[in-house]
Amino acid sequence: MHLTLFRNSEVSFLQLLNDADVRYKKRNPNNGSVMASGTMIILGQTAAIAGSVATVIITWLKERSSRKIIITLKDKQVVHLEGYSVGEVKALLQIAEQVAVIDTRSPSSISPSESIS
Repeated sequence: MHLTLFRNSEVSFLQLLNDADVRYKKRNPNNGSVMASGTMIILGQTAAIAGSVATVIITWLKERSSRKIIITLKDKQVVHLEGYSVGEVKALLQIAEQVAVIDTRSPSSISPSESIS
């Protein structure tokens, strides 16, 4: 499964993956190619890690209202994760093709009162 980390999401999302001992591999762009995203990572697509990744996603989303996760499923259906449980996200990850991880605001631009945790 491919995750694309956009804008200000890289540091905080990768830290949660590391804290959960989820292994990933950063995908470097091909020489001469231009990428519109910050970082692409690849996760093994197994049921064993889907629960850990689902927990990371829900935790990450709850920490700040400016965060969004968009999953493209193998059948090309697009799901915006809002209000999903860990179990529901785990099921979606097992049929996911691509996951976009987005934080629209930098950590320095958010006051403590804007955090939703």
